[in-house]
Amino acid sequence: MVRNESNKTALLIAKQWPEPTSTAAGRRTLDILDLLADAGYRVEIASPAQPTPFQAKSGYGEHQIEVNDSSFDPWVHALDPALVVYDRFMMEEQFGWRVREQCPGAITLLDTSDFHSLREARHQALKSGQPLNLFHPIAEREVAAMARCDLTVMISQIEVELLQRHFCLPDWQLHYLPFLVRQLPDVKALPGFDERQHLVMIGGFKHAPNRDATTWFAQEVWPRLHALLPGVECHIYGAYSDHAMHRLSDPATGLRVHGRAEDALATLARYRLNLAPLRFGAGQKGKILEGWLSGTPTVTTPIGAESMAPEDLWGYPLSDDPQQFATTTAQLYQNKTDWLAVRDAGTRALESGFRHKDHAPAFIQRIEDIAANLDAHRNRNIWGRILRRTAHRAEEFMSRWIEEKNKRNDG
Repeated sequence: MVRNESNKTALLIAKQWPEPTSTAAGRRTLDILDLLADAGYRVEIASPAQPTPFQAKSGYGEHQIEVNDSSFDPWVHALDPALVVYDRFMMEEQFGWRVREQCPGAITLLDTSDFHSLREARHQALKSGQPLNLFHPIAEREVAAMARCDLTVMISQIEVELLQRHFCLPDWQLHYLPFLVRQLPDVKALPGFDERQHLVMIGGFKHAPNRDATTWFAQEVWPRLHALLPGVECHIYGAYSDHAMHRLSDPATGLRVHGRAEDALATLARYRLNLAPLRFGAGQKGKILEGWLSGTPTVTTPIGAESMAPEDLWGYPLSDDPQQFATTTAQLYQNKTDWLAVRDAGTRALESGFRHKDHAPAFIQRIEDIAANLDAHRNRNIWGRILRRTAHRAEEFMSRWIEEKNKRNDG
């Protein structure tokens, strides 16, 4: 991709270096950076994480930074970004006060990838059997970071509505931006029903919902499904697989846990069905998007389907009951007509909800509108101003104390 040259600089402060082949969050991050580059920004990425062999070769500038280290201050001041993007609320907590001190005119944007607080609340409800509790300490931190930023970008329209309804964030502080697809697949050119066999699951194992989905599938769904489809195998791929995940393999029945898939779309295109048995989580699901892009029908749960497509589009009953999940999978695996209908429904979902041209211009326009009226925009955000002046000072003083403590220890 040819990068536009401009005096405007956009800085991403990332918790991890983007790994689009490992996580949906990495794909999402590159979507946003590519949008900014196309709009004329010079893009720079900074992260306190150690580099990995799997991080994207994006062509953007890369900078190693440290938490609780004042060397960041002159560096970011000299960089003088027009826009600063935090890819997690923790990065805003760590670096937001420094950015505001050194670059007060920079627009600040928080990209949550998914609403971490919602994912955590669902995880706790699943483990405890108690009702969903949205109002917990992580929610307080995440929503506070949203309030301090000029704009929060959400990947789920459902989560936008939740933030408005339950946390009273105004619509002018939120912007919906889904995964972006520049070119729709020609599914007729991809392998068809008769050319594919077996089942597939895919998703990085650093992500708690994927670990839970794999365990639940292996223990609760697979025995039922194997009885319905004897001789059919299920292959599970995931970056950062470990011993706990590999122990779930059962070669005698055809359940096999692999490591990373080097090319997710090419891998998925070999299989007849893509499974996403998620029991908790938030945001949009990269594994489902990749299923659609590879022409591989996906069987998922209500949580997996959330924010991806309306319930009536999927072509089968969405369920997290293990027997129903197994029954639906067996039906689609064996019935070519139903398989084609679900595949085509995925293509329609891509067309209606994820096209680059339908979302990219509005995102850039939103940033330009804020830039043109930054003072007025910030004056409307009285709670953000209060938080920046009071509560967030705690992060600043803690960071300064840790830095001084580290200096004394090093001495």
